[in-house]
Amino acid sequence: MNNSRITNQLKVVIICIGIFSFSAVYGQKEVRLYDKAESELSDHQYTDALSLYNEVKSISSDFGDIDYKIAITSYLSGAKDDDSIADFLAFEKTYGSTDSHYYYWLGQIHLRRYNLEEATKAFNKFEQSVSYSGSGNKDESTAKIEHVQQLKDFFENPDNYSIHQLESPVNSASAEMSPVFFEEENELLFASNRNKAGETPFVIYYSKSGPNGWEEPIELKNLGNFTRKNANIEVVNDDGKLFIFKEDNGGDLFYSQADGAKWTTPVEFDARISNNHLASHFFMNEHEDRIIFASDEGNDGLDLYESFRDPQTEKWSKPSPFYSSVNSRFNEDSPYLSPDEQTLYFCSDRPGGIGGYDVYVSKYDATSFSWSEPENLGWPINSPNDEFHFKMNFDQSSGYFVSNRLHTKGDFDIYFFWEIDKVKIQGRIFDQSANGPLTNAEIRFHPSQYLDEYFSSTIDNTGRYSTKIISDEIFKVEILQDGKVIHEEKFEIHDTSGDPTTHIKDFSVK
Repeated sequence: MNNSRITNQLKVVIICIGIFSFSAVYGQKEVRLYDKAESELSDHQYTDALSLYNEVKSISSDFGDIDYKIAITSYLSGAKDDDSIADFLAFEKTYGSTDSHYYYWLGQIHLRRYNLEEATKAFNKFEQSVSYSGSGNKDESTAKIEHVQQLKDFFENPDNYSIHQLESPVNSASAEMSPVFFEEENELLFASNRNKAGETPFVIYYSKSGPNGWEEPIELKNLGNFTRKNANIEVVNDDGKLFIFKEDNGGDLFYSQADGAKWTTPVEFDARISNNHLASHFFMNEHEDRIIFASDEGNDGLDLYESFRDPQTEKWSKPSPFYSSVNSRFNEDSPYLSPDEQTLYFCSDRPGGIGGYDVYVSKYDATSFSWSEPENLGWPINSPNDEFHFKMNFDQSSGYFVSNRLHTKGDFDIYFFWEIDKVKIQGRIFDQSANGPLTNAEIRFHPSQYLDEYFSSTIDNTGRYSTKIISDEIFKVEILQDGKVIHEEKFEIHDTSGDPTTHIKDFSVK
C-alpha cells in the first residue's frame, strides 16, 4: 500500500516536473522568438520581424509591448501602406515618453509615406528625446534629419523621367524581378515567386501586351527555378538569346532561345566562363564578348568586375575590377551597359542617395580612357526604398526596373520609365474667402501615371506660382497650406510641339 502510494506520488511529481519543463521550454521558445524579432527590427528587416512578433503573440500575451512592435513593423513593412497611422499615433501616450525610439519609428513611418515635413518633426523630437535620456543616438537623429532634407531636394527637383507601375496581372502580391522587354513583339519576361510554397523559388514568366493590357503571365517551367539572389535574366537583342545564371560548376551562364511562343531548354553558353567566378547579377553585351557582373570577391562588399573574350583564342580574361571611379567601399550591383558601351548604369547603396539602393549612371570618356564620377538618376527613378535591375530598351530612352517603394502590390514591383519633355507653367491662385491672392501656400502637380511624384512651386505674396511640368499629361493638382491640402482638381496639358512654351493656368480656391 505504501509502495503504491509512493508510486502514485512519484507519478504526480514526474508529471509536475514534466509540466514545469514543458512550460520552461515553451517559455524559452517565445523568448527566443521575441529576441530574434528584436534583432530583425534593429536590422530593419521589418517583414521578418513582423512575422516573428505575430508568432510570439499567438503563443503568449506576456510581452506588454508586443502590439506596439507589431504596429511598428506593420507600417514599415508595407503591410499598412494604405491605412491611416492613427493606430500608431495612439501609442504616443504610452511610449512617447517611455521609449526614446518612439519618434524615430514615427519618423520612419512618415518617411516611408513621403511625408517629409512630418518626418522632420518626428526626427527632431527623437533628437530631443535621446539628448534628454543621454543615449548615444544623437548622431543617428542628425543624420536622419539631413537625409530628409536631401530627399526634399530630390523630390522638389525630379529628373526628366516619368514612370508607370505595371498593372496586374504582371505585378502581384509576391516579388517581380529582372524584367526584360522585347519591344517589337510587346513581350515581357520576368522572374517571380508567385504561387510558390516553402522557400518560394523564383521562376521565369512570359506575358504579352495587347489592346486590353498585359495578358496573364505564363510560367516557363523548362527554364528552371532560381533563388532570389540568382533571379536575373538578360537578353542579347542581336540574336535573341536569353541568358540565365546557374550555380552549376561554381557559377555558369546558360542560354535559351525563342521557339515560337516557347523557349528552348537552357544549354551552357561557354564552359570557360565557369572559371571566372561569375556571379548572378551580370550583364552580357551585344557581341557576347564582354561580361560585367557584381561580386563580393573584394573586401568592400559587392563590386563590379568585367571579363573580355579574346577573339583569337576564344578564352575569357581573368575578371578585373571595374574602373575605380565606379566601385566604392559600398555595394555596386545590377550593371547595365548601353549598346555603344559608352554609358554604364548600376545600383549602389553609397551615401548621398535617395534611399537604400539607387540607380547611378557613369559615362565613358574616350580621350582619357576613363569613366566619369557616377551621378544619381534622381527621383522618380530612385526612391527612399530600393531599386534594382535597371535596364534600357533598345531606344535608350525608356526601359524597366524593379522597386519595393511605397504602394507596391507586394514585395518588388516592375516599373516602366521613359524620358519626358517639360514645359513651364505659371499663374495665380485666387482665394475666394479673402477675395484676394492666396499666400503662404504650395501647389503640386501629380502626374496621373504615378501620383507619388509631383512638380511643385511655392505661392508668393501676390498669389503667383511658376514651375515646370510634363508636357503631355493629366495631373491631379493639389494646393496646400500649412501642410494640409485645401484644394484639389484635375488639369490636363497636351503640348507635343517641343517648343519652349510657357502655359498660363490660374486657380480659384476657398
